[in-house]
Amino acid sequence: MADDANKPSENVKNPESIGPEKLPNKDTPATQPGVTAVQEVKHMETHAHHLHHAPGKRSWHYVYEFLMLFLAVFCGFLAENQREHMVEVRREKQYMRSMLADLKADTAEINRQITLINQTLNPVLEKSTSLLYSVNFSDSTVRAMYETVPRATRFLTIAFQDNAATQLKNSGNLRLIRSKGITDSLAKYWSECAYLTNTQLASYEVTRIKSKELVFSLFNLNYFEHNSVAEPLRKNISLKLMSNDGTQFMTLSNHLSNLHAQTTGSIFQRLKTIHQKGSDLIALIQSEYHLK
Repeated sequence: MADDANKPSENVKNPESIGPEKLPNKDTPATQPGVTAVQEVKHMETHAHHLHHAPGKRSWHYVYEFLMLFLAVFCGFLAENQREHMVEVRREKQYMRSMLADLKADTAEINRQITLINQTLNPVLEKSTSLLYSVNFSDSTVRAMYETVPRATRFLTIAFQDNAATQLKNSGNLRLIRSKGITDSLAKYWSECAYLTNTQLASYEVTRIKSKELVFSLFNLNYFEHNSVAEPLRKNISLKLMSNDGTQFMTLSNHLSNLHAQTTGSIFQRLKTIHQKGSDLIALIQSEYHLK
C-alpha cells in the first residue's frame, strides 16, 4: 500500500515524457482563438479607419454619387418631357384632322344654303312681295299668290359642325395649337359663325314666324294636297283668300320684303365671308400639318 502511495499518479503525465516537439515555444505567443479574433477585428477597424480618413476620398465619393444621381434624374426628365411633347404633337394633329373635317362640312353646307337662297328662296320672296303689293287681286293673281306666298316662309338655318371646337374649348387643349396664325383664324371664323347664327338668323326667324302666322290667317291650306304647302294645289278647285283686309296683306308683304332684304344682303354677305374664311383655314391647316 505504501509503495502504491509513493507511485506517481497515472493520470499525471510525466513532463519528461513529452517530446520537445510537444512543448510550447517560449518565443512564440500562444495561439488562442479568442486573441486571434480580437486582433483581426482591430486590424480591420484600423484599415477602414485609414480608408475613411484618406485625404480627398470622402469628398470625391459624394460628389461622384451626386453627379450620377443628378445625371440620372436629368436624363429621366428629358425623356419624360420628350415623351409628353410627342404625345401632345399627336393630339394636336388629331384635333386638326377633326377640325379639317368640320371645316369641309361647313363650307359644303354654306354652298348648299347659298344655292337655296339664289335658286329658290329669293325668287319666291321677290315674287310674293310683288303680288302682295298689288292693288286688286284677280283670280290669276290669287292663284299665283297661293303658289308662291306660303312657300316664302320656309326655314333658313345652317348647322355648323363644332365637334372639334367643342372638344378643344371644353378640354382646355387650345394651347396644343402652336400656330398663332391658325388660332387667330379660328377665333375669327368662330366669331363670324356665332354672329350669323345668334344674331342674323335669329332675327330672320322672328320675322319668318310673324309672316307664317299671317299666311295661316290669309290662305286656306286645305287647297293643298295633304294640307301641306310643300304639296301642289288640288286640281279643279276655285281658290279664295280667307280675308279681304288689305292691311294684313300689306303687313305680310312688309315682312317678306324684310326677309328678302336679309337673304340678298346681310345674311348672304355673311355666308360668303364665312365660306372664304373656312376655305382659307382649310388651306392653312393642310399646309401646316401636311393633311389632305
